[in-house]
Amino acid sequence: MKKSPENKPVKVLVNGEISSKNKINNAGIVLLNSYITMLFERLQLTHDKKFTSLENQKNAVQYLQYVVTGSTETEEVNLMLNKILCGLSPTDSVPEKIEPSNENKNLIEGLIQAMVSYWTAIGQSSIKGFRSNWLIRDGLLSELDDKWELVLERKAYDVLISRSPFSFSVIKYPWMNKPLYVTWV
Repeated sequence: MKKSPENKPVKVLVNGEISSKNKINNAGIVLLNSYITMLFERLQLTHDKKFTSLENQKNAVQYLQYVVTGSTETEEVNLMLNKILCGLSPTDSVPEKIEPSNENKNLIEGLIQAMVSYWTAIGQSSIKGFRSNWLIRDGLLSELDDKWELVLERKAYDVLISRSPFSFSVIKYPWMNKPLYVTWV
């Protein structure tokens, strides 16, 4: 497969046909699957499993990236997967940054600490370690007629993924138009 800059389509052969896949660097975000609806509720971005405004839906994209990287500012080109998980089109524009309150930062750090403690197989990982080892992860994202597909890059310590307590093979939130199918190769 040819290397490409971040989020640039890569042409690959799939079942004998050429397919466009988008290279992303935050594919590990799928590990948050079980927590995303609760996180958005606590951040007051959603209510009754619906975004309370288009502005909150767009801000949710950056909040997800904050969980992954700890950065409050990310270029839009690196947010394709986040947009899909928030029910937006990859071409929709979103704010370049968010300014989470200290309360929201603490909420997100607590979420990551809870994930680490719940996944006993990975041991006592720091927030930074969890982000760099599990959340910041390369993947290939492609759109089909009825679903999105994400294939994550495998790393040496991924033997622990089979002992993950998190469900992430198919992700479909009420606000998403079509499901995301995840393969950890």
